[in-house]
Amino acid sequence: MVQSLAALVGSNHVSTDPDVLAGRSVDHTGRYRGRASALVRPGSAEQVAEVLRVCRDAGAYVTVQGGRTSLVAGTVPEHDDVLLSTERLCAIGDVESAERRIAVGAGATLTAVQRAAAAAGLVFGVDLAARDSATIGGMAATNAGGLRTVHYGNMSAQVLGLDVALPDGSVLRRHSRVRRDNTGYDLPALFVGAEGTLGVITALDLRLYPAPSHQTTAVCGFAELEALVEAGRIFRDVDGIAALELIDGRVAALTREHLGVGAP
Repeated sequence: MVQSLAALVGSNHVSTDPDVLAGRSVDHTGRYRGRASALVRPGSAEQVAEVLRVCRDAGAYVTVQGGRTSLVAGTVPEHDDVLLSTERLCAIGDVESAERRIAVGAGATLTAVQRAAAAAGLVFGVDLAARDSATIGGMAATNAGGLRTVHYGNMSAQVLGLDVALPDGSVLRRHSRVRRDNTGYDLPALFVGAEGTLGVITALDLRLYPAPSHQTTAVCGFAELEALVEAGRIFRDVDGIAALELIDGRVAALTREHLGVGAP
C-alpha cells in the first residue's frame, strides 16, 4: 500500500519514519497518543481522492490532519492509521471584492486568509486563538466558532462552496455563484461539521465581510456569574458587538504570571 501511495503523490510526500509518525500521533495537549503506519501529503483534490480509494481498498483507516490544533484528540490515529495531511493544499486565490468571497485550499491557515481579506479591505468572520496554525479545512470540518461567533456565526455561515474528496476516488465540487441557490442538495451544510466522516474537504469558497470602520475593546468586571450572563445576553443584541470573551480569575492569574499583565 505504501508503494501505491508513493506512486500517487511522490515518494518525497510519503513517510514511514517512526520519529515522524510519533510526532504526528500525539495531540496538541500531549495527553493523547496513538499509532500511525504512514504519513501522506497529497497536493491536489484528485490525489486526496486517490489516497482515500487506495486506503479503502486496502482496508486501512485514515486520519485527516490539518494544523493539528485539536485539544480533544481529534487528529490522533487509533488503528495504525494512514495520516492524510492537507498541508500542501494551501493555495489562496484572489479576493473577489465585489462578491466578497475568496477561494482557498483546505490547508491554508486562518492567518493567511485573514491577511488576504485585510489587504482587500475586508474581514473573515471567524477568528481563533490558534489562527497561526489552524487550517480552514479543519475549521470547516469541525464547524469551528471562535471569538466572533456572536456577530458572524460559526464556519457553517462562512462556507459558500467546497470541493470534497470521497472514498471511492471521486471529487465532489459545489461552487454556486449566487447566494440564493435551491438547485439540489445543500452540500456545504452536509460536509461542514461532519469531521471528515463523509469525505475530505480539499478547498472552499469563503464569505468575507466589510471591515469595521473602527474598533473598541472594553473590559467589564463582574462579581456574580448571573450578572455576567445577563450582560452577555444584552451585548448579544447590541448592533456592532463583534466578540464576547469570558476571562475568569484563573485565566487572569495565568495572564499575570506569563505575560506580566495585571488584572483589571
